[in-house]
Amino acid sequence: MLLYLQAYILSTELRFCDRCMVRTRHEIIEDPETIYTYKRRRLYRCEECGHKSIRRGLRPSAESVY
Repeated sequence: MLLYLQAYILSTELRFCDRCMVRTRHEIIEDPETIYTYKRRRLYRCEECGHKSIRRGLRPSAESVY
């Protein structure tokens, strides 16, 4: 019996990777069965090294300037 886990990649963001130690592109991986709230935490995956981490989403304008 195979267990199939379905996840969707929504978009990419520039985030700081703990393993690469630089800002790299991260894919946002969404689970369709999760109920999201206002301050939700999302699963991000680094496109360079593949490291996965759960982080809060970036604020629309405040953190894009850094």
